[in-house]
Amino acid sequence: MSKGAIQDRNLAAVGVDVALVRHFETPEEHLREELWRIWLRIEHEIRRRWELQALPPVQSEGGLGLWKPRELNGLFQQAHAEYAGAETGAADHGSQELLDAYLRHSALLETRIERTLARGGVLPLIELVRAFKLDARQRATLTLALAGEVDTNLPVALRYLANDPALRHVDGRLLSILVYDSVRSRSRLARDLSPRSPLVFYRLLELDESAARHDSVLYRRIRPAARLVPFLAGGDLELDPDLDGAARLVELPAPGLFPDDALEIATAAVGEHAVLLVVQGQRGIGKRTLLATAAAHAGKRLLVLDAPALAARGPGVTAVLHAAVRECKLLGAVPALANLDDLPGERSEVPGFLSALCALWPGTVGVTIHGDRLPPLRMRPVVHVQLAVPRLEARVELWQRCLPELPRDAAEALSARYAVTGGVIEMAARAAQATTGQREPPPGVLDLAVRQQLYGRLSRLGKQLETPYTLDDVISDDDTLAALREIVLAISERRRVREEWGFRGAAGISVLFSGSPGVGKTMSATVIANALSLSIYEIDLSQVMSKWIGETEKNLAEVFDAAEPGHVVLLFNEADSLFGKRTTDASSANDRYANLEVNYLLQRLERFGGLSILTTNLTKSIDLAFRRRFAYDVQFTFPSVDIRERLWRRAFPPRAAIQGILHRELAERFELSGGYIKVAVERAAFIAAGRQEPITMPTLIDTVERMYRERGKLSAMGRLE
Repeated sequence: MSKGAIQDRNLAAVGVDVALVRHFETPEEHLREELWRIWLRIEHEIRRRWELQALPPVQSEGGLGLWKPRELNGLFQQAHAEYAGAETGAADHGSQELLDAYLRHSALLETRIERTLARGGVLPLIELVRAFKLDARQRATLTLALAGEVDTNLPVALRYLANDPALRHVDGRLLSILVYDSVRSRSRLARDLSPRSPLVFYRLLELDESAARHDSVLYRRIRPAARLVPFLAGGDLELDPDLDGAARLVELPAPGLFPDDALEIATAAVGEHAVLLVVQGQRGIGKRTLLATAAAHAGKRLLVLDAPALAARGPGVTAVLHAAVRECKLLGAVPALANLDDLPGERSEVPGFLSALCALWPGTVGVTIHGDRLPPLRMRPVVHVQLAVPRLEARVELWQRCLPELPRDAAEALSARYAVTGGVIEMAARAAQATTGQREPPPGVLDLAVRQQLYGRLSRLGKQLETPYTLDDVISDDDTLAALREIVLAISERRRVREEWGFRGAAGISVLFSGSPGVGKTMSATVIANALSLSIYEIDLSQVMSKWIGETEKNLAEVFDAAEPGHVVLLFNEADSLFGKRTTDASSANDRYANLEVNYLLQRLERFGGLSILTTNLTKSIDLAFRRRFAYDVQFTFPSVDIRERLWRRAFPPRAAIQGILHRELAERFELSGGYIKVAVERAAFIAAGRQEPITMPTLIDTVERMYRERGKLSAMGRLE
């Protein structure tokens, strides 16, 4: 016999016309009827015990005095008026009459539930019961615990029934009276309140932790998770407060744009499979969007947990994980651990909370990683998806999805100029809208907004240099000038050579500038950036290098990822401190990790699609493996006398007040690089300005001789380096 037939028979047995039973219109209506069933059950039990004289006639209610049966009768009459529409002051009911009403209402309630679900209606309490596979008594336990949080009069009656004026929540004694009310069922009470019960395992119910473990389960206070009360009213998107700052539910306005093979792999992995779905790619590339899109294809949502935020919870992370698993069950979501490689400190193993999450959640667990290395994920089989920057056509569609009225040609121009991720496109569009107050900002503003998003990430690890000089301002030997011009041509024409002519090789170009201090290495780098109309960022190695294992590679990855699509020249000054010779005898852990950092840099230089310039004053300290990977190895020689003369002439601005300057004599007398010549002229200018006179030869000579002495030279002879 079907469940519906059984319900119809029960209704007929208690005198209810089955044809007149209607479905529930709202979740609130269903919750109201559940509360009325609980009131009938409690009143029946109290009146039955009064009839048997099994309850005291009066009871202390805190500081409110004594509760007598007359007051309890008033409480019951109020419930009858509120839930059943009875008149206040109606005659009291006997226990048998209440039992009949309880059975009739229960049969009616279950039939209305079945009819509501058959019509496609949503009843949150029943969805909760189904999601966690609760049986009838577990459902009754949960409903009773929730009822005390919804109806403030219920705890008064429960305190009276338990003969405990201090009672604030349901406990095991009340469950043994109202739910596990037979000898046979009472043996299940301890099981349903054990840590492995779905009620406790998923933190649907929280047991009083102040009680000792050996205390009887009858005296353990029980309260429902605060999350469940708004859920019963249909607030399914309100995450548990315990998850604030650590998790968020991802809702996609539109599916992400991804390669078919990546989306197929991710979609196939989402479900009941006990696997780790690891999505790897640079920041903003859409790792979480891919997981959310795959989850949506499987009819699920995505609950994203932030790994650094979980690590900050310390011992409290266990409660957060239990709450997260409960939310995934409630909302039909897939858990995903984001930014796994953003954890602070020295970490060579995955955090313990990932293993704990895998132990709690039987289905797919998503993981996002933006670094180049996969951590040792040994707790489950790994399904790995590597994401690259969206193709040109996808970038055009992303621009037009963020800005529907953006002209197609403007979207194509932005997409061709900036090979950026969907996250950068979205942030740039929002920033441009905020700065202009327009829904569709002009292309020029969007161009600036993209560069600001990209350069903002670079600014943390470096600074932007000015590019006031051109190739005509460079004073050097012919070989160096020819090399600089060739580098400019290489960047300008690389697309034609690679794509049209079919030459193979790295998309970007790496350059090494070596030579003595002050010979013009940094200036030459800015000259190249100027000739290419690119920005140039000098990377601060003190910010890049870290004592924590893996942090240096993480910082380098952030630099290259931000510079890759942004038309930026990367300048690493004095790079020998980071890119020195690798240790052949890696006897210590520090040596081994230093070698790993060098190897990582070699790989990123080869994959970097832009122009990277490394400078060094110590040519011999650069690892030979590095030198072989540089397309251009430019040696900046110390300037000859003729070049020094030109440098002296160029050092004086046209408006400078000078008198009797002999440029050739200065060049022959002092072996100075261009940088020192510039410093000497500026220092002499300050002295002359203070004396209210022009810059003269004696002032210049005194200044240069003082510079020699400051650097430990006994005389102003020889090369100053």
